[in-house]
Amino acid sequence: MADGYGNQVGYWRCHVSAWVTSYTDTTDTIHVEARWQSVAAGWDYSGWVAATVWINGQQVNHTGNSGNKYINNSEVTVLTGDLTVAKTDGARNITCSASIAWNGFHPGTSNASCSVPVGGINYKKPNPPKNVKWTRVDDTKIKTTWQAAYDNGALKPWKQIITDWRSSTGGANWGAWSNKATLNWDATNYSYTGLKANSRYQFSLYARNQAGDSSHVDSQVIYTTPAAPKSVTAVKTGDRTVQVTADATNTHTWSIDFERQVNGGEWETISTGLIGTKITFTDTNAPGGTLRYRARCWRFIYGDGGDGLFGAYTTSNEVTTITPPLAPTVSCDQGAVAPTNTALVLRWTPNHPDGTAQTSAEVEVTRQDGTIGTETITGAATSYTRAADLQSVGTVKFRVRTKGLDPDWGAWSSYVEVRVADPPSVVVSSPVSPVTAMPFTIAWSIADMTGVSMQTVEILRGNSVAYSVSPGTDVRELQITSTDFLPSNGDQLQIRVSVRGGSTLTATASTLVAVEYTPPASPTVTLVRNDDLSIVVQLRFNTMEEGEPRPETTHATVVRVTPDGGMLTVADNLLDGQQCIDRLPPLNVDYSYRVVAHAESGATQDTLVDALIVTRCCALNFGADASDALLLDGGYEISENPSLATEEYHFALGDTDGLPMSYDLADLDNTIRFSTSYDYQWDDGDTYRRIRRLSRRYAYAWWRGVDGSRAYVRAAIGQQLAAAGPKVSLTVDMTELAWEEPNG
Repeated sequence: MADGYGNQVGYWRCHVSAWVTSYTDTTDTIHVEARWQSVAAGWDYSGWVAATVWINGQQVNHTGNSGNKYINNSEVTVLTGDLTVAKTDGARNITCSASIAWNGFHPGTSNASCSVPVGGINYKKPNPPKNVKWTRVDDTKIKTTWQAAYDNGALKPWKQIITDWRSSTGGANWGAWSNKATLNWDATNYSYTGLKANSRYQFSLYARNQAGDSSHVDSQVIYTTPAAPKSVTAVKTGDRTVQVTADATNTHTWSIDFERQVNGGEWETISTGLIGTKITFTDTNAPGGTLRYRARCWRFIYGDGGDGLFGAYTTSNEVTTITPPLAPTVSCDQGAVAPTNTALVLRWTPNHPDGTAQTSAEVEVTRQDGTIGTETITGAATSYTRAADLQSVGTVKFRVRTKGLDPDWGAWSSYVEVRVADPPSVVVSSPVSPVTAMPFTIAWSIADMTGVSMQTVEILRGNSVAYSVSPGTDVRELQITSTDFLPSNGDQLQIRVSVRGGSTLTATASTLVAVEYTPPASPTVTLVRNDDLSIVVQLRFNTMEEGEPRPETTHATVVRVTPDGGMLTVADNLLDGQQCIDRLPPLNVDYSYRVVAHAESGATQDTLVDALIVTRCCALNFGADASDALLLDGGYEISENPSLATEEYHFALGDTDGLPMSYDLADLDNTIRFSTSYDYQWDDGDTYRRIRRLSRRYAYAWWRGVDGSRAYVRAAIGQQLAAAGPKVSLTVDMTELAWEEPNG
């Protein structure tokens, strides 16, 4: 109950009194009374009275002029009112007030108020989230999702979603629960990040409101990838027994798997799913050899279900068990076939699974006649040489077994069979040194009871094979022509014949021969001068001569040699009786023709023939083959104007006189001018018309001067026809070009 007193009017005042009469989870009903109170006991009053009451600012009752009223008590309730108000989230005060007006003795108005405390809404603890799921993404992240389960109608709202967690790493005990995140009420998912491998986690999700927290929804324990065991130890407990201990107390593993490796080979699984963090496993059937073991951890992702996660392996120390060797690998250096009277070398590679060294070996030999013998090799030697009983043909068989630290012999190897046979015999009978002509013959003979399966004939010059052929197996003679192989005079040749017999054995024979060719006879050369100042070279060779026989000349080459040493092949591959034409020989200077006669062997014979064309004419030759010649005679004048090209440059900061620097470009420009100082007779005009035709048809020509000079030029020919006579004067202006030989 709350009370309040108003202002005093004479000897009275207003007294307001209010209290909660009833309530629900969400409302309170408040009753308020307005009381007239005398402050001087024993006074009696008469008159009319009016009153108003309010609750929470809301007028809840009012009475007007009550008429004449007699009051003789110390306090009288003149008006009451009631109001139901809604609760809010928290407790609060409700203001109640009253006003009394009096028209009697001591008239006036008095107002009073008071505060009535009321509680907040009576919320209930929230429902927990429903359908909560946790999903492992990887070793660093886990996602959770849920659905809303708030019930506002049942006064179970959600204000926040809280997630707590706890963890442990490396096999340690659980850490304390702690808050991971506080989320808004409408969140439906969350990702836990920053997690670690080799750890375990547990998560709790719940709702919170004004009334408190819901019950918790806890995840199963969620694991990340376990670490490798901190140690794996192998201890040999017997010849074929090894005890292996894997210590994984540094992890939260569920079980441990074991694998084994023998002599560095492939790993094989020997045990899986042994539950615990420290497991001792006994390998009761360990093979012989050098053994290593390795172990890895396995853990369910969720509690006791799911596909699980495998950690990395930890490898143990090596242990060695003792076992008899396996069969060695055996080979013979001579292969499957060996010639008689040749020592056979047998080699083997021990196969000791226990890794121990060979202490001895035993070689079994089955001879050509079928008898069997054995040889014992003490120590680690892995070869055996057999020199006895190999004079006769037949098959010899070998097999080998070895021994290590185990007292028992190992398994026998497979047999190695070697066929002993007589090798082929080869003799080269031809050619006999020296080779003096082409073609020449290679001849050889072969003796082999097993027949010839393949043969190769080779000619070597220096250390290189210059010619090789594999003739049929029945061939014993080859003719080598210049088309096949043409050696040079002075060569040293090795003739080599290689044979493989039916036994697959091979033999090689060779002979050395020198090459000393005889040159052919000198050709007969006749030079004929033509009117156009060209030369015809006529050849004859293979004429009979007394004395030493000479090889025939197959063809000849004609080369012009100019006074400055320049050479030009005029014709090649000329046969006996043929001729060639030199269209552009120099004029009025001595030169020569070198005629080279060739034999099939490659031997040559040179003949040098001197030549000289004496003339007072100059010549211009036209056409692609220079066959159209124009002879220029008379009182002519010839002038040349050679000019070497240069380039001049002015350089900044150069000499003070400012003159340029000049650089020779090595480029030559030359003009040649030919002009007559006489008039030739018109006659029938044929010369005029021919010169006119040449000047209009050809832009280029070959110029030969009376001094022996020659040039390839661009020619411009001019003629002037005078009526008197009539006579013609001639001018030729020429620009020298880079030299080109005629095509023909």
